[in-house]
Amino acid sequence: MAREGKIAVVTVHGTGDTATTLDGPKWFQRGSSFVQALSAKLAASGLDVDIHPHLWSGANSAAERERGAERLAPLLKRLGGQYESVHVIGHSHGGNVANEAALHLRWGMKRRKNEPMHSLITVGTPFLALRAGFLQTLAGMLFLALTWGSIVAVPVLALGAWVNGDLTENVAGFLVLIAIVGLCSLFMLSMSRRGARRILRPRKAVATERPMYAIWHENDEAISFLRRVEELPIEPFPEGALFRGSRSAAISWGVFAVIVVSLILPSLYAVGWFDAFGVDTTASAGRGVDIFASIMLGLLIAPIVFVAVYLGYRFIVGGVAEIGVRRPVNGWVGGVLRGIAMGRDGDQFLGQVSTESHTHQTESRKLEGEVVQRMQAAAAASADKLIDKYRWSLFTVGADSNAPLTDLATDAMTWDSLIHTTYFDQPEVVDLIAAHIVARAGALN
Repeated sequence: MAREGKIAVVTVHGTGDTATTLDGPKWFQRGSSFVQALSAKLAASGLDVDIHPHLWSGANSAAERERGAERLAPLLKRLGGQYESVHVIGHSHGGNVANEAALHLRWGMKRRKNEPMHSLITVGTPFLALRAGFLQTLAGMLFLALTWGSIVAVPVLALGAWVNGDLTENVAGFLVLIAIVGLCSLFMLSMSRRGARRILRPRKAVATERPMYAIWHENDEAISFLRRVEELPIEPFPEGALFRGSRSAAISWGVFAVIVVSLILPSLYAVGWFDAFGVDTTASAGRGVDIFASIMLGLLIAPIVFVAVYLGYRFIVGGVAEIGVRRPVNGWVGGVLRGIAMGRDGDQFLGQVSTESHTHQTESRKLEGEVVQRMQAAAAASADKLIDKYRWSLFTVGADSNAPLTDLATDAMTWDSLIHTTYFDQPEVVDLIAAHIVARAGALN
């Protein structure tokens, strides 16, 4: 039963900004400065609000963001039945978590009286497009069809066996088999539904009744960094690199071939190793002369052997690698490096960094005016303090640089020295979020 006049606000934190409790000082926790300011603004407009933080791992992982969305969607459905309206605020990749949850719920994509979510606000979110390859799409749809075929086959076979009287001798064994097949079918269904959701995921924003509201700063580090990573031409092996790199290996193989021809083969001949192959190496007056002659012959042809092996390796192995392998290897390595930055850890492709959702119509709100300069100035001042704090320990000759670098990476001031993390300290951002929630809540009446 929905509580009249009561709304719920669900806060979703971003990467690296998780917590173990729902209450605390972080922006998304109950009792934080932002939550208190937002609640006061909403109360002034006649809205009574409950805050529901949604905690997920906060890892830079596409799989973890997907798990976070899978847990967020049922939470929103449950709250939708308890409150007059539900509003979601997602920061950074928390916006991507909320975006995925909206897809699970098909939010705004079909007409229905009671939507589980009434507004979705993202703050500093670098929206990523996810897509599946052709073979993955084909296999996923086939797997889904086979899964449903198995689910249908279980009761049909059970009924047929019952009608034909095949269960009279071993009813218990048959029931156990049916139970095992049924449980496995349910597991397959869960996996196939996730795969189908990925495959059928919209590749571009579709018209929705409730557009997303995206707030962002033009110099947001998270968005600009991922955009630069995506646009940067990553070429670990520049033109000619594999051919030039084959030189050392060609020399090594050439040296090895010379040693084999000049020393190893005559030595094996001397100890009778070739007897097994039908070569007569029995003691004779001329054997020493034969061994000496073979060594001299090996030394004579050594230059030819070396040059032949060297050129063969350079132009056959190195040339083939340069012409046929360099480009796909560059593409693969570049994709891996971009994937690390974007959190790719599965079979989906990530990219197309944007300030607007790829799946939902978005109302974009770029911050402008005094708040922009204030956020930049505050981030710059914090960065200066951070550098001053570690300057001498980082640049002292002979000092251990590992300890200060570790401290620098984990220092709380690092968080404050980013524009990306200071949105919720700004009263203008609080005003924008509150105004949007009030407008969406008022649209329901």
